[in-house]
Amino acid sequence: MALRFRWIRLVTVVCALVAGRGGSLAQTPPNPLSSPRTDSAAVGVFDISGVWEGTFTLDSAWQLPQRATARAVRARVQFSPVGDATPATSSPRSVHAGTFAIDFSRFGFTLSTSEALGWSTSPDSLRAVLNPTVDHGVVELHGRIAGSVIAEGTWRYNTDPGGARGTFRLQRARER
Repeated sequence: MALRFRWIRLVTVVCALVAGRGGSLAQTPPNPLSSPRTDSAAVGVFDISGVWEGTFTLDSAWQLPQRATARAVRARVQFSPVGDATPATSSPRSVHAGTFAIDFSRFGFTLSTSEALGWSTSPDSLRAVLNPTVDHGVVELHGRIAGSVIAEGTWRYNTDPGGARGTFRLQRARER
């Protein structure tokens, strides 16, 4: 039962985030006369699967349970491939499950899981949610992709009554 609730909550969070963009992530029905490859080329999403490493920086925090002890922490985020999705079948609705290793306690708060969900919203942008299976206390990421680097990224943590925000820079980790 608890697992079912977590999945329902996870789907609710993703739907709420997609709806928050005014439905701009909704796909139009495919044209029966066009091939799937043609449709996906028009969508032009970026494959975010893999390991990303970098830094999260704290810009501001308010009314958190603890005091921040650092302004920057190392970060590692990993997104799994989406089932049998290929570049020809990927879409803005392809949500990548993943995990993260970021010590947010140094910023004055902690998250209850290390789970992540991420998706590419266009050829040059990414959105992600860290700790997506809870009803409050998620970290939302918005980033611009330039080659193998997610640059100009911002993150936001909101909880009642406090929160925090900052920037991040991640780059695809080299395979070892």
